[in-house]
Amino acid sequence: MTTTVAKRPSSEQRKVRLRDAARCRRSQETEVFYELAHSLPLSRRITSHLDKAGIMRVTLSYLRMRHLLHSPWTKVPDTSEEEEEPTDAFYQQALAGFILVLNEEGDMAFLSENVNKFIGITQLELLGQCVYDYVHPCDQEELRDLLTTKPGLFKKRSESCTECNFFLRLKSTLTSRGKTVNIKSATWKVIHCTGYMKTLNQEGEASSLGESYMTLLCEPIPHPSCVEFPLDSSTFLTRHTMDLHFSQCDGRVTELVGYHPNDLIGRSAYDFFHALDFDHLTRSLHVLLSKGQVCTSRYRFLAKNGGFVWTETQATVLYNSKTSQPEAVVCLNFILSAVEEADVVFSIEQTRSDLMQDKLSVIEVEDSDDEMSSSSSSSELYHSLKDDPEDLLQLAPAPGDTIIPLTGHTELFFVPPSSPNSVPKCPKELCTPKLRQLLSPIFDSSCPTSPDHSSGDEFPMDTGEVEK
Repeated sequence: MTTTVAKRPSSEQRKVRLRDAARCRRSQETEVFYELAHSLPLSRRITSHLDKAGIMRVTLSYLRMRHLLHSPWTKVPDTSEEEEEPTDAFYQQALAGFILVLNEEGDMAFLSENVNKFIGITQLELLGQCVYDYVHPCDQEELRDLLTTKPGLFKKRSESCTECNFFLRLKSTLTSRGKTVNIKSATWKVIHCTGYMKTLNQEGEASSLGESYMTLLCEPIPHPSCVEFPLDSSTFLTRHTMDLHFSQCDGRVTELVGYHPNDLIGRSAYDFFHALDFDHLTRSLHVLLSKGQVCTSRYRFLAKNGGFVWTETQATVLYNSKTSQPEAVVCLNFILSAVEEADVVFSIEQTRSDLMQDKLSVIEVEDSDDEMSSSSSSSELYHSLKDDPEDLLQLAPAPGDTIIPLTGHTELFFVPPSSPNSVPKCPKELCTPKLRQLLSPIFDSSCPTSPDHSSGDEFPMDTGEVEK
């Protein structure tokens, strides 16, 4: 009995000691994470909202960026680490997008603070996360191919940096009105990504592969409904059918390129592209039809009467709200230069509008001449009829026709024969002169023309039966 009573206090004391040890470990762990969070280059207002998993995720991203910035390829001077340039605060304001750094596995090692301005998700929520969790499923394979370093691709230091230019659809929690929704209700936003892929080799081992990082400037393509009007003086708006035929055109195109809007409506946009730019414009069209938006690189848009202007275009597919089917393409065209090589005609389309105008002007001149001649002839006719009003009683439908008087009695009927015992040789002898003149084409083909020739061949007709 005494042994059981003695064991109870010892077991309770052991449990108490275990709870105290666990509480001490948790407090020490919390203190370590607290110190780790404050060692990050972030304000305490931001780090105070991070949990332990978030602190570890952000710390790993920080260590990766530190390794990237202190590598032999991207090593910065020590003075820049100590002193901050006054213009550093304006870099993000000058950018039309946000900065994104990815490693080979697709982890986001760095994002600029202004990322929430474009997709609605904060920097701390994305740091250290896998980018494939936020990329459209149809675009993941394309991004994975770009991030994967193929063996033997980089053999020299000069070849360890390659340019990147592609389009991704990322999750966005921003609505068209600028409000933020839950990540579960996020929509897809097309992002234009430009940058380079760099492989960091170890010092003294130029041929061996190291870690690869992709540094990108991500620029969202604005929807036409979000564009501020009026547009810039070097920008014009167009609307196309799904096969890129112009259906509407901004009037500013006349000042920038020379065409009147009516010159473009109904014509294909390919008629005004330079032949050397067809390949990359066709690729841009494929991106547009597959992802809904695209931003072209610089291309040459043919100007009226010759030459071209350098242009960039942001194109967006509009979908029917009822059927969800694509119905039109809206393009925002930015003119980047004045007309170059204006004395060179690159396509017949550049002169077709002039030919049409020349034809129209010729037609207008002919019409005006006809009007003048008709007015002069009508004035002459008026004076002549004024002098001789009896001419109004005659009608001539066309030049050269016989004038038929409109007054008087015209006899158009058959007359009886001269005697009941005689029968006329041709029916035209029973017609009045006017009727005989009217039916003369018929009588000439059916009746004999010469009476002398027919009189010798006739036989006397027995009229006895008629007399009886």
